[in-house]
Amino acid sequence: MDYPSLPWEVKIGAGVFLFLSITAGYIIWANHQQGIGEARATAKYNTLIDAQKKEAAGVLARETARVVAAERALQDFKNSQEVKDAGNKKTVDNLTARLRGLAVNGRLRDPHADPGCGGGGGGSNGTDSTGSRNRPDNGTASSGVLSAELSGLLGRLLKEADEINNAYISCRADAEAVRAK
Repeated sequence: MDYPSLPWEVKIGAGVFLFLSITAGYIIWANHQQGIGEARATAKYNTLIDAQKKEAAGVLARETARVVAAERALQDFKNSQEVKDAGNKKTVDNLTARLRGLAVNGRLRDPHADPGCGGGGGGSNGTDSTGSRNRPDNGTASSGVLSAELSGLLGRLLKEADEINNAYISCRADAEAVRAK
């Protein structure tokens, strides 16, 4: 049996069709294999990313706890320092009130002044011949009483010094707490 021969156009057409079919099949198969590989890689990376997320969550929780503890310690220190500062202010206020209570007509007395001096008169044994010593209105005649200007200046300077001392005590406590950490 002899088979009839096909024309060369049909043979070329069949060859081109066969080549295109094999090429298309290969491309489809290659894309499918590529998808399988990408799915495996994606699954692997997702597993690694999930592990990193868990680790990061643990680190974040530890650091957050550390920050909260530090903030709590700082707040406790601040509260205790405020109590100490309030005590210092109360002491200063008590001493200021005591100093005001010792003042004569709003003016300070010199505690080291000789009680027999002052007033300027000509009486014997340091007594004032004009009798101005017993008059509380006349501060210049009272023994050891400082002038109103000097009393005011000393009062203002004492208040400023106390404020500076309180601020220093507070700042020093803060600095010591920072150094201790």
